[in-house]
Amino acid sequence: MTTHVCRQCSAATEDLQLPRVEGEDSGISVAIEGLPAVECTNGHKRFPTPEFPLKFIETMLQSDGLITAEPAVEKGLFRKHAHCPACGKELPEQSGSASSHRVQVDVPDANTVAVELAVPLFNCPGCHKDATLPKKGVERGVMQAVANAFRSADIPPG
Repeated sequence: MTTHVCRQCSAATEDLQLPRVEGEDSGISVAIEGLPAVECTNGHKRFPTPEFPLKFIETMLQSDGLITAEPAVEKGLFRKHAHCPACGKELPEQSGSASSHRVQVDVPDANTVAVELAVPLFNCPGCHKDATLPKKGVERGVMQAVANAFRSADIPPG
């Protein structure tokens, strides 16, 4: 799973699990506990493999129970507006609350990682059902929030 020397300074490395790391973007916040990493004796950190960050995000987004509300539907040619997926009425621009869920994500070659994700919810003025950001907005926000969490742990990209 790991190489035995640091890519930056050639010092010996060892596997570790990071404590809680957090990131936020566009109202979406993520907290990750037990993220696997590799650290050398000089304190340089990196992921177990170069493809780990993307695979982790993909696996996380596919986890059941992490995002339970239906995504809003985007409508509009030039200026996009979020609409209720149930009745089609335009949703308010400001979120009224957030949906927060915690799941265990299986990580290749490591233990499970605890992920807590909070996404903004928009309450439909017509049918009073909750919806999240449109799917592309949720995916983009989650990816950026996770990247910010990785940065908070001082792990460089790649």
